[in-house]
Amino acid sequence: MKTLYQAVVTKTSWITSSYLLLTLNVGVTVSVQAGQFAALQIPGVYLRRPFSIHDADGTTLSFLIKIVGKGTQKLAELKTGDKISVIYPLGNGFILSDKPAVLAGGGCGIAPLLLLAKQLKNKPTVILGGRTKADIVQLDAFAEYAEVKVTTEDGTLGTKGFVTAELTSLSQDTAVYACGPEPMLRALHKLAKEKKFELQLSLEAMMGCGIGACLGCVTDTKKDGHVCVCTEGPVFKAEELVW
Repeated sequence: MKTLYQAVVTKTSWITSSYLLLTLNVGVTVSVQAGQFAALQIPGVYLRRPFSIHDADGTTLSFLIKIVGKGTQKLAELKTGDKISVIYPLGNGFILSDKPAVLAGGGCGIAPLLLLAKQLKNKPTVILGGRTKADIVQLDAFAEYAEVKVTTEDGTLGTKGFVTAELTSLSQDTAVYACGPEPMLRALHKLAKEKKFELQLSLEAMMGCGIGACLGCVTDTKKDGHVCVCTEGPVFKAEELVW
């Protein structure tokens, strides 16, 4: 159940010049489903910002954050011991399957996949994709729990090309979990229809509240029409969505 916590910053680590790992202690142990997110009250920013939970261990939460604007820059300025208001866990996470698993992440879409790799019963394959090698982060962290493959559009690290290139040989006995830019998710949906493999997608959406009140993150589904990503997602089965 979602709850408001006053968390304490325990560590901020720059992974690259663009990516920050923010670690918080919320004071209590809460069960988190991989794919769920938290709404952080950034100092000086009116609306809370949603961030996928990158990892959860006891009373500790971590967030993989790409610094892209004023809000995330203010998060980067937090110091150890600072306090920050957090509402979590929010949304619906991934449904774990017993099938062989492949986790596909594009850019900062890799954020929810580390906790997923930890929670799956069997060791999965993780495909990390980016435009260039600077977009590929947390390789060592993922390698603890998964076989890791890398793709970059410019070929500076791993296989040259898109994440989908590593999925063309999958069978229908595979479960794929993905998060990333919309073009990547669209391509994966098309591939899943062709290869008939199970596909769950974590959608990235702008959110104003995180609890379904502002209707700022609506997406279209086949069964229920327009629904809020924050409350009905962010994870959906690919076949449920209107593309």
